[in-house]
Amino acid sequence: MGKNSAIEWCDHTWNPWLGCTKVSPGCAACYAENLMDTRFQRVRWGRGNPRQRTSESTWRQPLLWDREAKDRGERRKVFCASLADVFDPEAPDQWRSDLFSVIEKTENLDWLLLTKRPELGIEHFGIWQNINPKAARTIWFGISAEDQQRFNERAEYLTHIRLAENITFVSAEPLLELINVAFYRDYIDWVICGGESGPGARPMKKYWVRSLQMQCRCHGIPFFFKQWGGVNKAAAGNLLDGRRWLDMPSWPERNSAN
Repeated sequence: MGKNSAIEWCDHTWNPWLGCTKVSPGCAACYAENLMDTRFQRVRWGRGNPRQRTSESTWRQPLLWDREAKDRGERRKVFCASLADVFDPEAPDQWRSDLFSVIEKTENLDWLLLTKRPELGIEHFGIWQNINPKAARTIWFGISAEDQQRFNERAEYLTHIRLAENITFVSAEPLLELINVAFYRDYIDWVICGGESGPGARPMKKYWVRSLQMQCRCHGIPFFFKQWGGVNKAAAGNLLDGRRWLDMPSWPERNSAN
């Protein structure tokens, strides 16, 4: 995790802590659990197991990235918590307060917070807005939505975020069925889509992806297709109908820390 992220839709990946609990079908083959629990045994996954805060040197990394971005006169995107969920209720609230302190100090970074628990996310976002509205505007608030049920349950919370004019996004990865985003189209600024990868990966049908791409095109939502996935995701690639779809939101007036 860190500089030059392997995740294609951000510049940096950063984890303030490790550990989580599975909450929906998209979690079944969680890569973070397989990596941090099964393989490296850094932290035990699941309810009731303590989350593990990362090192102080890790917590200083965003400050370095912020200085680099400022020197280059650019903004950079940080995907926060690829190995956890920022709004996991079993992570201490103090850690979230510490995270926002880092966000306040990094005016040249946009913070992509992706969650399966938007109900707690909205609560903390409201607190952060009251503390420092300027810093809170650098947060991109995202929900995971692997199927229609999870999309319907979680997208409702994006309506609150859009009232604050922050960028919102949906990560349909792994996409497990056809999703219709039309009802919440006015509250979504970006859609990321991808198939599950690794041994035993559940298949993703092409018409699910094509439908989502066409919906985004019709409603003016940038669409980023990350991968087909499967056992060999590199071989499967990310071409859809002969091209790559790597659209990103481009609203500097919303991103600006000024």
